[in-house]
Amino acid sequence: MNWNINAVLGTYKNEVISLGLSAPLDGGFTRITGGSLRTTQGAPANFFYGFVTDGIFQSYDEIAKSARQTPGNDPTTSTAPGDIKFKDLNGDGVIDDKDRTNIGNANPTFTYGLTNTVSFKGLELTVFVQGSHGNKVLNFTRWYTEGGVSNGNYSKDVINRWNGPGSSNSMPRLVLNDPNGNNRVSDRFVEDASYLRIKNVRLAYSLPKSWIGFMKISRAQIYGSVQNLLTVTGYSGFDPEVGGGVDLGFYPQARTFTIGANIDF
Repeated sequence: MNWNINAVLGTYKNEVISLGLSAPLDGGFTRITGGSLRTTQGAPANFFYGFVTDGIFQSYDEIAKSARQTPGNDPTTSTAPGDIKFKDLNGDGVIDDKDRTNIGNANPTFTYGLTNTVSFKGLELTVFVQGSHGNKVLNFTRWYTEGGVSNGNYSKDVINRWNGPGSSNSMPRLVLNDPNGNNRVSDRFVEDASYLRIKNVRLAYSLPKSWIGFMKISRAQIYGSVQNLLTVTGYSGFDPEVGGGVDLGFYPQARTFTIGANIDF
């Protein structure tokens, strides 16, 4: 029996050393307000810059004792039980842009890959495993299907939304126009997208020469393989392997089965 293992581990540290005389650089998101991708000195490039959630308001009394969730005196912006409570990070009693902070970035802490080949007589099994750890994804699909912002279908998770004191401390009430700004960019939609994926499994069998010699064949091998066999992740979207860190509804990588033969004359 022969057994070969090849492993690769890559670690990453992404930090902006200087922007010169430039102020922090902000890039917006398609259709989402109240947050950005920010680049500033001393932090990773293009981190998610938004608000930090602190549960769901269960009563008007709780609202009265907390920081004002919407700045100004606009009567169309008001907070009610069932809305998200955001953290007042600077302690000024108002939730505004000054309370935005680093809520994660798409850069992994490390990536890894492992190729394992085991051969015994004419059989050969090759398994390729790869993944990443520490990367975050802004799940726009959840923003669209949980936020009450569309006339289309909603996520089944909305069934468990807040509908009375104590009913939910994670899924807010469903309300048109979003007066409290529940759908602003926050850690509500930023998820850990670490994953482990069995990327490829290949099982092959080389026919004995005594079987194929009379056909003037020097080598004949039959094989079967499967790509994207299994993905282990806590990410709720279709696929944790998202380019750019913003999941706009990427189609998941297909599981592919292949059967074939290699013949040498």
